Amino acid sequence: MSATKLLVLGIVHLSGGAHGYQVRSELQSWGAEIWAKIKPGSIYHAPKKAAADRLHTEHAEPGSSGPERVLYRATARGRDEIVELARDGLRRTHDPTMLDAAIAMLPMLTTTDAIAHVNERVARLEAELRGQAKGWENPNPDIPKHVRDQAELWAGRARTELERAKSLSKRDPGPGTTWCWQEHSARSRPHYGIPRSAQRRPRNVHRE
Repeated sequence: MSATKLLVLGIVHLSGGAHGYQVRSELQSWGAEIWAKIKPGSIYHAPKKAAADRLHTEHAEPGSSGPERVLYRATARGRDEIVELARDGLRRTHDPTMLDAAIAMLPMLTTTDAIAHVNERVARLEAELRGQAKGWENPNPDIPKHVRDQAELWAGRARTELERAKSLSKRDPGPGTTWCWQEHSARSRPHYGIPRSAQRRPRNVHRE
């Protein structure tokens, strides 16, 4: 649910405002139903829940050929929530869905802030791997082989995650990289999949 919430809040903010179907279309174009495990119904529910929590405002607009549509815009509280969720996704280990969502929302963080939370992820993973290695120095002979295999599988995943996190933390965050979105001019700003026709200029994106 946190990944869905982060992505929906982020798309609404980065597009400057969006209707529910626009949010759904955007996430589908990203393939988020696969890597973020988002269900179509939750996409429509999330903006309404965000509005109830005062993370979005709601604005009724006339439909092109039908009933009124609701335009959602992020509030200051909503923008702060995006930042906190993105930070959490970067440092939370063993949650690839949340990590993917956080990476998608890297434009909401300053480069310094993002690297700091990735480095926290690195430290957590290194501590977990050290703890496991120490625990297996004198393994209990009564532990079944399939349990040992499972532990090694977990360690392998953790090592892969650690390698990726270190790579992220060492990236050169120059103006040409997508996660330095805030360093681009409005004219050259990357779209992040959001069509220009659907974009409104977002406000209060965190800067360094």
